[in-house]
Amino acid sequence: MAKYAHADVLDGGLNVIRNNGIRMLLLKAYTAADSYTTVVSNAICTVAVAPDDYTLSGADGAARVLSVAAKSGTASANSGVTPDLHIAFTDNISKVLLVTDETSDQVVTSGNTVSFPALTYTSSQPA
Repeated sequence: MAKYAHADVLDGGLNVIRNNGIRMLLLKAYTAADSYTTVVSNAICTVAVAPDDYTLSGADGAARVLSVAAKSGTASANSGVTPDLHIAFTDNISKVLLVTDETSDQVVTSGNTVSFPALTYTSSQPA
C-alpha cells in the first residue's frame, strides 16, 4: 500500500516549532515528558530564537527538515559533575515543543560561554 504526505502536512508540526519556539535551553537533566516548569528549572543556559533562525527544506515526497542556526549564550548555572545535557525548545510561556539529546555531556560552569550547535529535526514521509 502506497503512503504519502504532502510537504504542507509534514511542515505542520515543524512550523509549530519554527513559529512558537522562541527559546532554546541547555538542560542539565531531562526525563521524557518533564513539565514546562521542570524544564525551565533545569535550564543552565537560555538563548532567544527567532523565526529567521529556522529553515525548512526537502523536496515534495521526501522527508522535510527543520534546521536551526547555531547560537551561543552565557551559562547562568552549573551543570553538576555528571550532567545529562539536553537542548529544549519552548514557547517561553508554558510549552516544551521539542527536546533533543546533547551528546557531549560536558561539565558547564556558570559564566562560561555555551555554544549551541546547528540542529536539524526531520519530519518523515509515512512508513
